[in-house]
Amino acid sequence: MKKLTLAILALLLPFLSGAQNFDKYENMKDVDAVVITSKMFKLLTKIDLNADDPETQAYIDLIENLQEMRVFSSTQENVRKQMSADVSSYVKKGGLEELMRVTEDGKTVKFYYKPGKNDDYVSQLFMFMEGREKNKPVSVILNISGEINLTQISKLANDFKIPGGDELKKVETK
Repeated sequence: MKKLTLAILALLLPFLSGAQNFDKYENMKDVDAVVITSKMFKLLTKIDLNADDPETQAYIDLIENLQEMRVFSSTQENVRKQMSADVSSYVKKGGLEELMRVTEDGKTVKFYYKPGKNDDYVSQLFMFMEGREKNKPVSVILNISGEINLTQISKLANDFKIPGGDELKKVETK
């Protein structure tokens, strides 16, 4: 029994440590952090909206199936280096597949995903952006989990004013 427990722990450890790599950024002084839980997404669906409008209904469908969204950004060089190292490690250990890369306007944006219920959905969308915004170097980590419709996700990113959210528009055309 002890060997079985150790074997299970050994299998789960990479996943647990990968998720924890990003938790540390939430309380860092030099990091801007936004964490939105499934409870908040559920509350947003209860807002009195015109559900007869197809665009509004698509938005409601998207957010009610999200579990969590985490955004961490920093302009500090030492934090940016740590973010880059943590992202590299997470992508290797986390079983993520590359969705696309975009390099333009001094930014490099990489999107990764875990497959979802079909080709239009993913269970996790992970983005890492490095570059310059408003003449400052910046790194941004975006991690969204849930049942994510790729054709609708850029609207959510734009509504929450997420750094790098404009790049998500390009995911729709993939």
